[in-house]
Formats: sequence, C-alpha cells, structure tokens
Amino acid sequence: MIRISHPLRLDSPLYPGTPRPEVVPFRSLERGDSSSSSLITVHSHSGTHLDVPRHFCPGGASVADICVDELVLEPALCLDLPRTGDQQIRPADIAACACDLRSVHALLIRTGEGSTRATDRARYSTVHPWLDPGVAAFLREECPSLHLFGIDTISVSSPAHREEGHACHRAFLCRSPPILLLEDLDLTSTMLPGHGWRLRIIPWVLAPVDGVPVTAFLEEAGGSPAH
Repeated sequence: MIRISHPLRLDSPLYPGTPRPEVVPFRSLERGDSSSSSLITVHSHSGTHLDVPRHFCPGGASVADICVDELVLEPALCLDLPRTGDQQIRPADIAACACDLRSVHALLIRTGEGSTRATDRARYSTVHPWLDPGVAAFLREECPSLHLFGIDTISVSSPAHREEGHACHRAFLCRSPPILLLEDLDLTSTMLPGHGWRLRIIPWVLAPVDGVPVTAFLEEAGGSPAH
C-alpha cells in the first residue's frame, strides 16, 4: 500500500486565494477547563482533495452523493508525463503514452512537479503544468470506464490561465457521466508507473459539499472486486 495524499498542515501550499487551515483553542486544560478541544476550519479544496460536480455544476452531485463511506476504483493507472513550469497538457500528450486506457477506472498523471512542493511552495501553488479543457473529451472517448482523473499539481487549473481552468473543470465535472478530479497528489514513489493498482480514497467529511480533503492510497490490484 502506498499513500499518495499529502498530510494537510497549517502551512500546506494552497491554490491562490484559498484560506489557510485554522486551529483555534475552544477549551483548554491550561485555562482550567475539564478538557482541551479545538475548532478546526478547513477549506473544502485544501491539500490533497477531491473535486465533485457541485464544485462547478449547478445542482451537481455532492461528496455525500458520491461517497457512501469511501471511494474505491480499480484498475488505476499512473502515467509519467514529465512537465515543468507553465506547460499545457494536451490530449495528444496523453495519446503519445501509447497505453491501453479503455478499461482504466482511475488515471493519475505524474508530471514531476510534485517534487517542488517541499522546496518551493510559492512556485508549486502558482506556476505549474495545467490541463487543456479538451483532455476531458479525449478521455471520455479513449477511456469509457474512467471515473476519476488525478494529478501531482495543486490543480488542473493554473492561476495564469483561469478561464481555461474553469472550462477544464466543467468539462470533467459537468458532463454525463462526470469524471471526478483528485488534485495535489503525492506521486513521487518510483513504484507507481506501469503498474495496475486499486485506488482507495477516504474523504475527511461525508457531507453535501463541493469538494473535500482526502486520504488516498494505492493498493495492489486484485482480490475482491472494487466498486
């Protein structure tokens, strides 16, 4: 089992404009209370997180609609697609990988930019590879079983190309069937490419919201069927 989600910390890099997580003491033993407890405030698209249709589609499905308790997808495939900085990922770039994608339920793209997350957080949040809106239509044609697309950048959308980013989110989330988005992944493990996996996603909160931080793992494929 390989964890592919980043731990969410108070100083985790975030997409520009996203408020930082906050932890505020509510009760405190030091103040003479009978116990210590805290109020935790977290934006729904913080850290490694799942985008669902409600994020961009009026009346779209929420996290609670999609995840009964967790989300399990198999087979999941990770593709190496090296990109750096403000580079666009087009349908032809994925087609050039020459992989059989027709049976894939979850497709993860490793650009390699995830390596900057720990060393240059400002760059990771603002200058990174981004997805052409046409990728969604291409994947629907080439991957008819696809339920989820994931990437090792903070978003499929770049702050420098905001309109294209909005169109990309809508192309994935607002068409039928929707393709969920899993962003800000940790795909640094050398074991990932060229291997069949089962993707297990455990959301933080099961509620009617537009997105949610998650814990995500890749497991050896096989065994009991995934849903």
